[in-house]
Amino acid sequence: MVSWSEIQQWNPSEVSQLGHRVSDTARDLRLGGDALQSITRELVWRGEASDAARNAIARAWEQYRDSARTLVRVGRCLADVADDMYRVRSAVLDCESTSVEHELEIDVDGAVSDGIMLYATSSEDAWETARSRARLCRDLAERVTEVIRRATEIDRNTTADLARIGDGVPIEPATLTVHDRTVQDHTAPANAAFWELLPQSDRTSLLVNDPGTIGNLDGIPADVRDAANRRVLVRERARLHDVADELSRRLDSTLFGGLLNNADAGLAQTKKRLEALDAISTVLDQGNRQLLVLDNSSAEDTLAAIAVGNVHTATHVAVFVPGLDSDVSGDMQRYDGDMESLEQNVRELVSPGESVACVTWMDYQAPQLGWSLLDPKTTVLSSAAAAVGSARLSSFLDGLDASRAEDPHLTLLGHSYGSLTAALALRGIDDTGVDEMIAVGSPGLGFDDVSRLSIPPGHLFVAETRDDLVADTGLFGGDPSELDGVRPVATRSPDGTLTNSHGHSEYLSDGTVTQRTIALVVSGRTDEVS
Repeated sequence: MVSWSEIQQWNPSEVSQLGHRVSDTARDLRLGGDALQSITRELVWRGEASDAARNAIARAWEQYRDSARTLVRVGRCLADVADDMYRVRSAVLDCESTSVEHELEIDVDGAVSDGIMLYATSSEDAWETARSRARLCRDLAERVTEVIRRATEIDRNTTADLARIGDGVPIEPATLTVHDRTVQDHTAPANAAFWELLPQSDRTSLLVNDPGTIGNLDGIPADVRDAANRRVLVRERARLHDVADELSRRLDSTLFGGLLNNADAGLAQTKKRLEALDAISTVLDQGNRQLLVLDNSSAEDTLAAIAVGNVHTATHVAVFVPGLDSDVSGDMQRYDGDMESLEQNVRELVSPGESVACVTWMDYQAPQLGWSLLDPKTTVLSSAAAAVGSARLSSFLDGLDASRAEDPHLTLLGHSYGSLTAALALRGIDDTGVDEMIAVGSPGLGFDDVSRLSIPPGHLFVAETRDDLVADTGLFGGDPSELDGVRPVATRSPDGTLTNSHGHSEYLSDGTVTQRTIALVVSGRTDEVS
C-alpha cells in the first residue's frame, strides 16, 4: 500500500512530462529508422558487401522498431497514470487545506487526529462544536483513506501494465468493478471521495451501464442518484412486465393454477411492485423531484425516497419517515403531497436566497397490518423493523451532508412508528448531522433519556393531539411528550387562524397549526416555537 507521505510527493506534471519525452523518443526512433531504410533503398552500391550492409541495418532496425513500439506504449501508460494522479493530487491538496483550516493533523500513515481543546459559552454551543469537530475529523479520515485506496489502486495497476509492456503482452482496459467496494463496506464520506476521484469517463460508464450501483449509494451527489435511479426505473418496469407476462402464461397453462408452484403469489407480488413503480413515476412527472432511492430487492415491497426540491443545493432539508402500514404503492403520492405542501410553507418563512427540499423517505420495510403482525421481525409491536430501517436512514442522512460542499440545516421528521425508526437512527450516532428532530404521533422513541439522541440540546420537538391514542401508548420507552428536554409542537390554534390537528393522521395536513409549526422548525426559526 502507498503511504500518505508518498502520495504527498506525487507530481503528476513530472510524470506527464516524462510520458511526453518517452513518446518523443519513440517518434525520433521511428523517424530515424525510416530515414535509414530510405537511404538503403536508394543506394546504387551493389555486391555482397552492400547486401550484408542492408541486412545488418534491417536487423538493427527491427530491434529499434520493437523498442520504439515499447516506448510508445510506455509513454501512453505514463500519460494515463498522470491523468489519474492529477485527481489524487487535487484531493490531497483539499485534505491538507481542510486539516490546516480546522487545525486537524494527518500523520504520515494517513491517521487524522484533533488535539484542540474546546471552549464554548453554553451547553448547546459546546455540544454543537464538539459534534462538528468530530464529524470533520471523521470525514477527513474517511477521505484520506479513500485517497490512499485510490492511489494504491493506481500504483498497482500501473505496475502491472508496465510489466505487461515489458513482456510484450497487450494491455487490456481496466474493468471498473465498484459494486462490492462501494455498497458493501463503505461510509457516505468514503463514497463521496470515491466519486470525486473517479475520472469522468468512469462516472459516465457507471451511470449508463450500471446505474443500480450508484443510484442508492449514500454520499453520491443527488442529481447523479436521481439520473441513475430514473434509468433503473425504466429497466425495472420492463423487467417486471416480462416477469408478469411469464407468470400469467404459467398460470394459464397449469390445471391447478398456482397451487403447486406459487405462481399466483409471485404474480400478485410483481403487480404490486409495478404499482409502486407507477406511483413513483406519477410523482416524478410533477417535476421538481429527485429520485434518491429505488430498491426493488432488499424487502418484500419496493422501497424508495423522493425529494421535492434539490437536496444537493437546498439551504434547509427535511426528511420525513412514515410509519405503520405505509408502502410506496399506496402512500407515496399522498406523502409526497404533504412534503410539497410543507416545502411551500417553509419557502414562505426563509430568507431571500435560501432554498428548501423535503424528502419522503420510504427506504425501510415499515410494519404492515395483517399476518405480518405475527412475525417478530416485522410486527409493529416490536422495534425490530425500526432497528433495521434506522441503519439505512442514518447512512442516508450522512450522505446528504457528505455529498455537499456545505452542510444543510437538516430536520428529521418521523410519524408514528417512523418516529421510532428516526430516533434509533440518531441514537449514539454523531455522523448524521441532524439539527432538529420532530416526532409526531409517536408511540415512543426507544428510550427515556433524550440526551442519547445525537441532536443539539433543546432541538427535539414532539406533537401529540388530544385524541391520538397511538401517541398515548408509550409502547417504546414511554410517552415522548412527557420526557424531559422535549419541546411541544402546537396541535391547537390559540387564536383560530389555523386549523387544529386531530387524531393520528392530521399532523401534516395543509393549513393546520401543526404543519405551520413544523415549517418553523424546518426553516430554522425554532425560537418562534412555543
